[in-house]
Amino acid sequence: MEKLYKISLYAVKFLTLLLAVLLFAGSFLTTCYADNMETQQVLFRLDNPLWNLLELAGFGLLFCACLHFYDKFGRKLRRGLLIFTLGFIFCLGVLLILFGRTVPAADAMSVYNAALEWIQGNLDVIHPTVSYLSYYPQQIGLMAFLELFLRIWNLTGISAPAWHFIKLIYVCLLCAAVLFQYLSLKYLWREHWEEISCCYLLLVCCNLPMIMYSSFVYGEIPSFAALSVGLYLLLRLLSGIPFPGQASDISCKGMSVKPFASEASSGTTPSPEFPSIRSAFFTGTGSILFLALSVMLRKNSLIPIIAVLLVLLFESLRFGRSVRARLCLLGMAVCLAVTSVGILPLVQKCYEKKAGNTLSSGVTAMSYFAMGMQEASRGCGWYNGFNIDTYDAAGMDSALANEISRQAVLERLAYFREHPGYAVDFYARKHLSQWADGTYASRQATLAAYGGRSGFFQEVYDGSLSSAYIEWGNAWQNVLYLGTLVFCVSTVHRKRKNTATAPQGSDTDSLYLSLYLYVGLIAVLGGFLFHILWEANSRYIFLYSLLLMPYCAAGVYTVFAEHAK
Repeated sequence: MEKLYKISLYAVKFLTLLLAVLLFAGSFLTTCYADNMETQQVLFRLDNPLWNLLELAGFGLLFCACLHFYDKFGRKLRRGLLIFTLGFIFCLGVLLILFGRTVPAADAMSVYNAALEWIQGNLDVIHPTVSYLSYYPQQIGLMAFLELFLRIWNLTGISAPAWHFIKLIYVCLLCAAVLFQYLSLKYLWREHWEEISCCYLLLVCCNLPMIMYSSFVYGEIPSFAALSVGLYLLLRLLSGIPFPGQASDISCKGMSVKPFASEASSGTTPSPEFPSIRSAFFTGTGSILFLALSVMLRKNSLIPIIAVLLVLLFESLRFGRSVRARLCLLGMAVCLAVTSVGILPLVQKCYEKKAGNTLSSGVTAMSYFAMGMQEASRGCGWYNGFNIDTYDAAGMDSALANEISRQAVLERLAYFREHPGYAVDFYARKHLSQWADGTYASRQATLAAYGGRSGFFQEVYDGSLSSAYIEWGNAWQNVLYLGTLVFCVSTVHRKRKNTATAPQGSDTDSLYLSLYLYVGLIAVLGGFLFHILWEANSRYIFLYSLLLMPYCAAGVYTVFAEHAK
């Protein structure tokens, strides 16, 4: 079991290192962007390496100054920076509501209207053929979420559209997501977590696309908020389970991380192998509920959930675990798998029972994979209508739609075999159009406006400031990928160093031998593999960029820590 655990850990380190190299090379050498908000075609340009190095140096000076002031002011700077970051996000989010005036559009508007019509008593929202949900039943979780806030808004009696209120809720949820990701740092890095947290908060302040997405009334922000809470609770649980050679009370600079209190009412020495059943139960249950909620709000969040399940499985196999620890971790994995897979069907059944009607199975997954292999006006593998057209042509028969899609996949595979050069170019462009877009399609997603947005924000969308926004996003993305790359390299270097200098089983050594440290990177690796096959869109990559921020912050700190030595 121990050999299997270590092989899995080294495989994760190796694969994530390769991914970090690929992401940084693509972002550093190219930029993908859209300069026409009507066609939204993804364009490519080669970057000037010298200019990119200058931008990286500018960000480096910011991080250097931040760490310098931390050495001078310590905790006061960290706490002040946390308050400033949350206030900065909230204030900019409010300004976007007041002057950006984004409204839901396309799928976002369809889900919003479905929730609104349901509240108004239109039961045809749940219908096997004539409703939006009959095509996309996976959106029913988001509809339930929006329904809750629509009902709250209706209680106020204000005639203004409820999406203004929902956007304010999203701003608060974004602040909560940042806060819980910040709190997770102390369980990811027991040493120097405060310095890393300062780098993280600075990175957040510079992430303008993230703030722009706070006005996007869809599933991204609430799903990430739930995911952040769930991962925080998961890391808190796993870091509280000591293993052989690990001290039960791990002192860190500025804090003390203790495992959950063991049951010692009898006066006997608490077991060092697992926290108290009560503490573990509430923490594990909370993690399961919030992780499942993230799937309810956005089905693609199943990818991070799969990463969590793999971590739980391998952590249960770790050498020295007690039988109780193994059973609890495996039990948590089973519960998480059941709730994550079952939460959307459960919500759907509740609505179907109230409506006295049913929904169709919806547009098939196979049609998305087929569409991901086709040309589109926006870019290689992007949306071209194939999925919904196929579903309609099949008379909403899922089996027939799958067969049509399977034939389309086979045709494209045959074409790729006959034209290998084209196949390489197609997937290279598909990859870059998603992972080398530093704006993550934030302008396209929030383009629709009601009542006219202010001149400044209009310039950001399709005026003179649009190029500056694209350039800023590209520079920030270069920092994100480079910091992640440095982290991936440093973990291998750190392991070799610790093996030579640290006693076997020491806290420092065991931390970098812990698979749960890499749960976010495993999720990003899974997302990369999935989205190279699925329908392409740089908006889908937005979530993974947020998961990379803690690792980037750790990589940035590593650079300056090594330089200081």
